[in-house]
Amino acid sequence: MAPHPPFTFGVPLMPRALAGDWALVEDLLGLTLASILAQTDGDFTVVIAGHDRPRGLPDDPRVGFLAADWSAGGQRSDNLDSGRKKHAINDFVLRHGGGLLMFVDADDWVDVRLVETARRVIQPRHVGAVITSGFATDLATLRSVPLPHPKVFDQEFHRVCGSSVIANLRPEDPDPFRRDPYPVLHEHHLWIETARERGAELAFPAVAGTYLVNTSQNHSETHGPFADWRRSFSDGVATEGEAMNAAAAARFGLDLERIAAVSRRRVPHGG
Repeated sequence: MAPHPPFTFGVPLMPRALAGDWALVEDLLGLTLASILAQTDGDFTVVIAGHDRPRGLPDDPRVGFLAADWSAGGQRSDNLDSGRKKHAINDFVLRHGGGLLMFVDADDWVDVRLVETARRVIQPRHVGAVITSGFATDLATLRSVPLPHPKVFDQEFHRVCGSSVIANLRPEDPDPFRRDPYPVLHEHHLWIETARERGAELAFPAVAGTYLVNTSQNHSETHGPFADWRRSFSDGVATEGEAMNAAAAARFGLDLERIAAVSRRRVPHGG
C-alpha cells in the first residue's frame, strides 16, 4: 500500500498590533489548536504564520510557527495580511514535499475525523476537496445553526467559511495547476465552479466544520464591503441557533466549559 500523503493545517494569525484584544485572539487560537490536535488520525503538521508568537502554544512537535518577515501595516478591507501568510504557508509546504493542505482561520474548529476522512476520499486524481456542510456558532451566546439554514444562510458551508477547502499539493508535477491548485481555485466559495471549468475533480469529505462568529476579532465582521452583512449573519445565528451541548463540542474535539470560558472572556461589544 502506498504511503498516505502528508497533511498540513495552515493557520494565518492576525498581528498583535491589529488585534482589538490580543489575549482573546490567543484564547481563540487555543480552541482552534485543541480542535485540530484532537484528530482521530494524528499524523499531521500545523503551521501557524504570524508576526507575533502567541503564548501557550502546545508543547507538541507537530505544531510549528512561521514568522512573517514583513511589516504588519494597517487594517485593509481585503485582509491582505492573511493572504500573504497563506501564501507563505503554501510555499513552505511545497518546499517540504507538498501533500494535503487545509487553511484554518485562527478561530474556526474542525471535525475530529477530518484528517482520517480526507486521506480516505482524496485520491491522486483530485486537485483537492471541499467541505460543504457545517455549522455557524455565535461565541457570545454559544448558539449554533447548521448550514445551509433557511433563515440564516441558505447555501453550503464553504460559501461562507474559508476553513472548508483542502488542496492537494504535488511539487514534482509538471502541470502548474496540479502542482499547486491554490492560485487557480483561489476563493473558497468558488472552488467547485472553478474546478469544473478547468475539468478538474474534487473530493467531498463527509465531515463538518464550525465557523465561529461574533468573536469581536473576526476581520470579515469589522472590515470590507460585506461587514454589515456579516454582522447580520451573526445576529441570525444568535437568534435562530440552538444552544451548544457537550456532544456538539466533542464533535470538534473541544470541552464545552473551555469554550464557555473563552466566551466569557470575549470583548462585550460585537463585531
